[in-house]
Amino acid sequence: MRSAIIIVFFFQSISSFSQHLEEEVTLFLNNKENQLFIQNHGYYFIDIPKEKNYQNRLSGTLNNIDTSKIDLNHINLNFSINDYRYYLISDQKVILVLKSINHIKKQMNK
Repeated sequence: MRSAIIIVFFFQSISSFSQHLEEEVTLFLNNKENQLFIQNHGYYFIDIPKEKNYQNRLSGTLNNIDTSKIDLNHINLNFSINDYRYYLISDQKVILVLKSINHIKKQMNK
């Protein structure tokens, strides 16, 4: 019985921590100054690696994206507080790399 309570408490703690991180990301993204910075400096593109297996690191696949004038507000992307996110742009044969929120904050000196 005691171990069951500990397990339940453990999973509730993880869930609570995860919700806190999601709220932190949302608060950061709702700020107009942050949105502008992200639009200009929060991502970059890389060629698809020929020798590395990148598939297991992808957060998703995007199609019909104009990489010359990308608008992150109109694409379904998920930023992470600590981790970079990788999205394959299949028709362009490149990967969109989203910087982590913490990395962006460091760039902004926040």
